[in-house]
Amino acid sequence: MNNKMKKILLLAIFLVFLPLNIFAKEDYDKIDIKVGKSLSAGESLKVKSKSNLKVITSDEQVINNTNNKEINVKFDGKNINLNGKNFKLNNFPQNGAFLISSDSPIYVDKIKRNYGGAISFRVNNKKLDIVNRVEMDEYLKGVLPKEMSPSFPMESLKAQALCSRSFAINNYNKFIKNGYNLDDTTSSQVYYGKDVEEKTTNKAVEETIGQVIKYKGEVAETIFCASSGGYTVASSEAWGGNSVPYLISKEDPYSVHPWKYELKNSDLKKLNLSDVFSVSLDYNNSNRVNNLTFSTSKGDVKIKATDFRQKIGNTIIKSTLFDVNVIGNKVFVSGKGYGHGVGMSQYGAVEMAKKGSNYKDIIEFYFPGTNIEKIK
Repeated sequence: MNNKMKKILLLAIFLVFLPLNIFAKEDYDKIDIKVGKSLSAGESLKVKSKSNLKVITSDEQVINNTNNKEINVKFDGKNINLNGKNFKLNNFPQNGAFLISSDSPIYVDKIKRNYGGAISFRVNNKKLDIVNRVEMDEYLKGVLPKEMSPSFPMESLKAQALCSRSFAINNYNKFIKNGYNLDDTTSSQVYYGKDVEEKTTNKAVEETIGQVIKYKGEVAETIFCASSGGYTVASSEAWGGNSVPYLISKEDPYSVHPWKYELKNSDLKKLNLSDVFSVSLDYNNSNRVNNLTFSTSKGDVKIKATDFRQKIGNTIIKSTLFDVNVIGNKVFVSGKGYGHGVGMSQYGAVEMAKKGSNYKDIIEFYFPGTNIEKIK
């Protein structure tokens, strides 16, 4: 039997005896992240590395030393086919059984980013998903600089590292039905791979390796926002559902973040308002607005505060912690905070660190009743 036939036979054996669900065992050392946009049928991509690319199994056994530093990946709508110089592999597994690995970062041309770990693929809704399997703490090194400025004080960065690690573990099975754990967007945590890594954020991850936030023995749901506006929000008030003992409403003197905005005529059109005589507000227990009632020439118009933010823009109306004043024909909105206000305020963490608090103090303040433990 020649070498080519041996490789084909070995591939077949691995495919036949592969477990039906390779994700059944939760191993937090590594995590599968969907990266970039999915490819449609007929599209292709290239993966490149400074070291030779290898095809490996999910348990890191080398199947093929491709002797290629660049491989073309083509998706025909059903099958995934790999091609390189003197290398070809058709029907590449779609379930993470095989991965493309390298001793150097892997560049994915469609996304224009470099990734550590390995690259594999899934097919969902007739589209090809690109998946980066990476060690948890390497993943966090590509998350922290996108979630918090690397220039922030080290203790605030460490607090963010614990929040992001705990969040990833708490949401580990979020997209498991699609064959991966999380994605690289704000629906999980923003993740840009190797290209965004910074010394300070890497240090924050390394100095807190394995540390997570727990409540009564379980990894906590570590929600965070940019700024609480001086008062955190209970998760049940923000989104409904059962109350969470450590995601409560409380005064937050470290995070105010004031802002102002004057509604434009174009904003009124977005709200389907022709004019405004006055505005009344009703509030929840965290002093955030639930609803706005606009008095107009056509009668009263009631709008949810969350819809108001969305229509005007979440980066303009930065939170629901605001007041509204009508002066003549002008409508002024003044508020505090940035984001939903639940959990840790990132700007609050910065202020606490500047005042001498360490990351444990920050976690204790924003997640009362929790404790920090190592998972490995």
